[in-house]
Amino acid sequence: MQLMAGRRQSRRVKALRIAGSALLLLLVAGGWWSYRPAVTRYHHWKQRRALTQARDFLAQKNFTSAKLALDVALEAVPGDPDALRVAADLLDSVGLPQVMPLRRRLVQMAPGSVEDRAALVASALRFHDLNAARDALSEMTPEQAEQPAALKAALSFALATNNKPIADLLYDRLQKAEPTNGNLKVMHALLRLQSPQPATVIAARQELEVLAKDPRNSLFIHREMTVEAMARHDAQEAAQQAKRAVADPRSTLEDRLHLANIELNFERRPFGDVWAEVVPHAQGTAADAAAAVRWLIVVGEAARVPAWIEGLPAALRADPAVVAAQANALAAAENWDGLQQMIESGAWGKVDHDAVGLAFTARVAGARQNAELQRKVWDEALAATGNSLTELNVLYRLATLWRWDAPVERTLWAIVKGHPNEGWASQALFSHYREQKDTSGMRQLMDSLRGSDPTMPRYKYDWALLSLLCSPSANWTSPKETMRTLYAGEPNNASYATGYAFALAQSDKADEALAVTGKLSADALALPARAPYLAYIYGVGRQKEAFGKYASRQADLTNLLPEETALFSQGRAAVNRPAPAKTSASDKPTKTEKTPVATSPEPSAKP
Repeated sequence: MQLMAGRRQSRRVKALRIAGSALLLLLVAGGWWSYRPAVTRYHHWKQRRALTQARDFLAQKNFTSAKLALDVALEAVPGDPDALRVAADLLDSVGLPQVMPLRRRLVQMAPGSVEDRAALVASALRFHDLNAARDALSEMTPEQAEQPAALKAALSFALATNNKPIADLLYDRLQKAEPTNGNLKVMHALLRLQSPQPATVIAARQELEVLAKDPRNSLFIHREMTVEAMARHDAQEAAQQAKRAVADPRSTLEDRLHLANIELNFERRPFGDVWAEVVPHAQGTAADAAAAVRWLIVVGEAARVPAWIEGLPAALRADPAVVAAQANALAAAENWDGLQQMIESGAWGKVDHDAVGLAFTARVAGARQNAELQRKVWDEALAATGNSLTELNVLYRLATLWRWDAPVERTLWAIVKGHPNEGWASQALFSHYREQKDTSGMRQLMDSLRGSDPTMPRYKYDWALLSLLCSPSANWTSPKETMRTLYAGEPNNASYATGYAFALAQSDKADEALAVTGKLSADALALPARAPYLAYIYGVGRQKEAFGKYASRQADLTNLLPEETALFSQGRAAVNRPAPAKTSASDKPTKTEKTPVATSPEPSAKP
């Protein structure tokens, strides 16, 4: 009996254990399934909270804390496009260039989103990166390019590049897409004011007079027509439009400064009288006070700044914008001791005293014509910044203020390498090299940029093209392979096609180069900047008529790089070189002779 009872008890315990295990599994599974949504909700809450904090920090201009908060938001829910858009909009709103990588990432995540592509164009234009804007527009499909958001982005680019004919066409297309958009009518009429056709200008002015009767448009139209009249040196019209703008209750200090400029430059009113009318409107906010100081500097009255600022309320005097403007006035007056003190006190941002002190020591060395000491001390100043963007910006401003080319270049390089998102620095450095026609410097810069952002095709293309110009070779080099890859990915891109054909021509593959250029449209071939490359390609290909066509354009191209100019003579030498004699039967090697092996290596990858 004991045995039977024990057996029954064991069965009962076993059943209870099984039931308990099943219940435990159900509890674990239920907990897990309830845990997952809870974790997701937590991460989204964390993201929203971090975005709110970032917005608050940006409002306080606490950019370091704002960046940390944005990093937390983006890491909380990785790859969330909505969070990326909010973060990008926040960075855009305060003018921080870190927005560009976010905009590019959004385009990569949603290539079909026209709004994201248009936002990338807008951000690029805001930071004066015309090449990035051009790239973003060129990557749109034909269907995307016809949508209103894309047309507006293209219009902004056309206006930024002063391409009036294209802007005119885009306005027409946009008005058809949005016939009730009154702003488009105003902007189009303002554009037509710049037409070379007198009848078009008269019609545009009449249309603007009608549109200005609408209070929603009046102030904007009067402002724009003031600027347009000043550009035409029509003092009477400019004064009339400026007075209309100032009479508007919505007018700002900027409107009054426009009128003041007209009164000083055209009507020759005494400065004291004009300034007395400006002063009451320049003391309301720190932004207005700073704008007034900048205006005084521009009109050559910087000497009035210290006394006027001294009379401002204490809160305005202490505002960072007013303090920075006061420092600018000292710079305009070349009061270097006073400027150094204000910079060290934080007028241009929080800085290290050592870096600033070394910069001003370099100025003394330069004034004493000691170039070697100047360079050494300036490099020490760069090192003392510890790669701080604020301090590097201060050094750049000082070097620019003192008109020092070499220190400006080295400071820009420090910014480009340490802060690759600062697109203005690479643009400024590229413009510096372009002005100096320093092809090697341009190539070095593009090599650095393609290293910092390997996904940017433009950096690859520019580096490859500049490399082909700087280091021509018959060998199939890495830059040539880059050209081949770019062309293979976008065979309809005329720039890539020309670059690839140029690479082939350099490698004695004239027939293949001509086959590539033969696919280009007449419009693509007509671009003036392509003339040196086409002249070289057709010269190497012994196409005398085509070579002559593009070589004839050399006289009109005055801003070429030295290596580009040389392409004309290289193409001329190639096209005039006697053709190789045909090999006769008697010249063929006998069985005992060895056929010479070509010394030029074949390309590493067939183009």
